[in-house]
Amino acid sequence: MPGLRELARMLANGEISATRLVEQALERARDAKSVFTAINPGLISLTYSIDRARKRGKQLPPLAGVPIALKDLFNVRNERTFAGSVVRKHYAEPEAADADVVAPLREAGLLFFGRTNMSEFAFSGIGKNPHYGTPLSVWDRETGRLPGGSSSGSAVAVGEGIVAAALGSDTAGSCRIPAAFNGVVGVKPSYGRMSLAGIYPLSPTLDAPGPIAVDVDSCFILDQLMSGSAGPEAGLPTQRPAALERLRLVVPDSRVMRDLDPEVATAFDAAVERLERAGAELRHAAMPLLDECDDFFIERPLVIYEVWQHHREMLAAHGDEYDPFVGTRIAAGAEIGDSEQAARLRDRAALVAAFGEAFAALDADALLYPTVACVPPPIAATADDGDARRVNLRCLRNTATVNYFDGCAISLPCHAPGDPPVGLMLAAPSGADDALYRIAAAIEPLLGDGT
Repeated sequence: MPGLRELARMLANGEISATRLVEQALERARDAKSVFTAINPGLISLTYSIDRARKRGKQLPPLAGVPIALKDLFNVRNERTFAGSVVRKHYAEPEAADADVVAPLREAGLLFFGRTNMSEFAFSGIGKNPHYGTPLSVWDRETGRLPGGSSSGSAVAVGEGIVAAALGSDTAGSCRIPAAFNGVVGVKPSYGRMSLAGIYPLSPTLDAPGPIAVDVDSCFILDQLMSGSAGPEAGLPTQRPAALERLRLVVPDSRVMRDLDPEVATAFDAAVERLERAGAELRHAAMPLLDECDDFFIERPLVIYEVWQHHREMLAAHGDEYDPFVGTRIAAGAEIGDSEQAARLRDRAALVAAFGEAFAALDADALLYPTVACVPPPIAATADDGDARRVNLRCLRNTATVNYFDGCAISLPCHAPGDPPVGLMLAAPSGADDALYRIAAAIEPLLGDGT
């Protein structure tokens, strides 16, 4: 599947029409199981108008007619937002306006192909959903493996080639885990880079909407539109990749590098070797603060209090309609008082400051470690709630560190063709998003070719 920039070029040159792009997406979506909760039925008539306007020479935004998918927690004008639940059907009304990050995409001419499946209320890193079914990872369909969550449908839609890009959200890894499990690119932007208005909340202090796409450049284009860094009326934003020979990358000697599946360790080591051959400086360094982030996530999570406050009335009224795996974890938030949550927020702020100082002392451009410690586990390995919790925590372990030091991160596929999907994660402190995109753009061509 070409990226957004290539699709824009093909449309401009008449190599493909918007109608054909959407028809192809519909053809592929017919065979996609549990990937979408809804597909927009009116796109074809809209593409006819776009194609006629292009033929007449009317000036259109470069991306006009390109379909993308949206996770089912982004408000879209005249649509209802269910957040992967059936409970929301009791409450949701058609939205009056697009979410803040969705509106500029509409202005840029992108077409909203459909709403993608997700972990109910975005509260899981494994991607299971008992209401709409669980989409399978694109790898080893015969076994049936977890897609990663919570942005499961968005990543599978891109991985299957239905769309070139989709929107997800990332509270503890929910863009990056499914991206890693489906061989695509996923981004966790710095908190506050994107508006949260019009996005169904999980944790207002951690939620970060982000792009998932076939390549870094497509994620960058969406990032620039969503963040307001580029206007939809302008041409497509561009960036210059970082110089590989000037990159200083640190592999942290901490928990994120332990207990890796053999396939993950092999793919990661091969990627490091290719980067070194290309001239990048890579070194190992102690980063105990990453272990502190992991401990914080496991022992004193911020999300549990916030999700309980939001859901307590709905749980009381419709608790039997929740995914039990999600509902019981939300209910545990009743044990967290206001003073404890305030203490957690203060302690996390201190951890974020300490991480910033530690990272500056490294004199590095980014950290480099595996996105997820494992390849996609079989869905059967999560049949028992206890096993599901264990698998969920293992999937979230590496990615959640970034959310707890309030940073930005990009997951890049680094496995060889035909091998199990593995993600390589670049991470940096909050505000380093543009630099991280340049680094990812430089590294991307070196990864996954098996050489």
